Amino acid sequence: MSQTPSKILIVGAGVFGLSTACTIVQRPKYSQSSITVLDAAPEIPNSVAASVDTSRVLRADYAFKPYTTLVSESQKLWKDQSVDGWGGEGRYHDTRLVLTAQPGTEGHVDGYLEESFENVKELARSGNYTFDAKSLRDLPDREAIAQETRSGGASGNFGYVNERCGWADAEKGVRYALRILQRRGGDRVSIKTNVGVRRLLYARPDGPGPSRCTGVEIHDGSQVLADLVILATGAWTPSLVDLEGRAAATGQVLAYMPVTEEEQRKLGSTTPLYFNVSRGMFMVPPHNKELKVGRHGFGYQNPTKVSIPVPTPSGDLQFVEKIVSVPRTDLPIPSEAEKACKDFLVELFPNWRNRQFSKTRVCWYCDTPTGDFIIDYDPRAAGLFLATGDSGHAFKIFPIIGEKVVDAIEGNLESELRELWKWKSDAPSTFQGTNDGTRGGRRDMILDVGAHKSASQGRKSRL
Repeated sequence: MSQTPSKILIVGAGVFGLSTACTIVQRPKYSQSSITVLDAAPEIPNSVAASVDTSRVLRADYAFKPYTTLVSESQKLWKDQSVDGWGGEGRYHDTRLVLTAQPGTEGHVDGYLEESFENVKELARSGNYTFDAKSLRDLPDREAIAQETRSGGASGNFGYVNERCGWADAEKGVRYALRILQRRGGDRVSIKTNVGVRRLLYARPDGPGPSRCTGVEIHDGSQVLADLVILATGAWTPSLVDLEGRAAATGQVLAYMPVTEEEQRKLGSTTPLYFNVSRGMFMVPPHNKELKVGRHGFGYQNPTKVSIPVPTPSGDLQFVEKIVSVPRTDLPIPSEAEKACKDFLVELFPNWRNRQFSKTRVCWYCDTPTGDFIIDYDPRAAGLFLATGDSGHAFKIFPIIGEKVVDAIEGNLESELRELWKWKSDAPSTFQGTNDGTRGGRRDMILDVGAHKSASQGRKSRL
C-alpha cells in the first residue's frame, strides 16, 4: 500500500473485522483516515456468525509451531481478567484440556498430537508463563484418559493433558472488541448494521495494472465507496469473490445438552475441555446449565449458484456464474451429525445414554485446504484486501490478529506468517476439504436442505 487511504471500508464485524478496525484506529498512520464497518446482521454481535456462540476453546496445542506461538501470545491477553482486560467480566475461564488421538480414523494425521505435545513442552521450557512443564502430563492409554476425564469414559487411545488452557465466552468477546473500537475510534469510525453486501465494485485502471476495487453495492442498490476495502466476511467470502479452490464455506456441527444446577457444580469443577483430534469431536465444560459438544470436521457444503464479478487482466469486469457453498444459518444439524455428537458424549459419560440435546446449530467456517488463513491483497484488484479463511481457529487469537492483518496491509508482516497466509497462486481449482490433521466426519458431505424442510413438517432429518 503506497499511500495511506483516506477512506477504509471493512466488510464484516466478526473476529477479523473488529480486531483489524481496533488496530487501525490505534496506529498514528491512519489518524486522518475514516473507517466504516459494515455487517449484514441487525446488531453486533451477529448471532449467526462463527465468531458468536456460548464458548470457544482457547488452546495453543498445534502441531505447527507458528500457531502454538500465536495462541500463547494471545493467551496472555485472554488471561487478563481485569475489567478492562480481554478476560474480564466472565469473558475467559481457565480449564485444563485433554487432547487425544485415535489412529486409523478417517482424517487422522499420524504424529499430529505428538508434535502438538512437543510444541507446548518447548514453550514451557522457554519460560513462557502461560505454560508450565508440571501442567503437561502424558496419557498413554484409554485407562489413563478415563481417569483424567473423571467421568468413567474416554474417547481416543492415547493423549495428554494441558492444564494451562481455557475457553472464552464468544459473544462477550465480540461485545468487548466492539466496545474497544467505539471507545478508541470515536467519530472516525462508523459502524453500520443490517447492511448486506450484494457485490464488490470495480473500476478500470487509469494505466497499466489491475482493476481497482472501489467499494461495495449493498442490497438496497446504494454504494459505499472507499480507497481500501478489507473483506472480513468469513464463510460468506466465497460468495463475493472468486476464491476458486482456496476456500469454501463448510457447515460444522454443535449440540447442547442441558444439565441441572447440581450437575453443573460437580462437572464444572472436574470436567476438562476435551478434543479428540482424530475424529474432530470436542466438548466444553458446562456453564449456564448447558454442556456443549461439537465436531470440528470436514463439514457440510450447501452448493448454490451465484454470480460473482471478476475483474479481468484487461480491466474489464466479467460476471462469472459459480456453484459455491453458501451458509444456511436457519437449520438444525443433520441426523448423522447429531448421532456423532451423541455417541461422543456417551463415550465420555456412559450413564447419559438416554439424555437428549435441547438444541443444535450449524456453525459456518471459511475453510482453506491447509487450515491457514488468507490475509493478503487480492492480486486481481488493487485496493482489495482479504482477511478470511479462519478455518475454525481465528477466535483464539482475537486479541492480536488485527495487528497481524494491519502489518500485512502495510507490507510488514513477518516472513513466516506472510508465507503461510499469502494468496496461493498454486491453489486447486476446486475446494477438496481441509487437511490440517484435526478434522473428523465424512468428506464431501452435502447439506440436504430438502430433508430439513421435511423434518420441519414432522419427519426426522437425514443427510
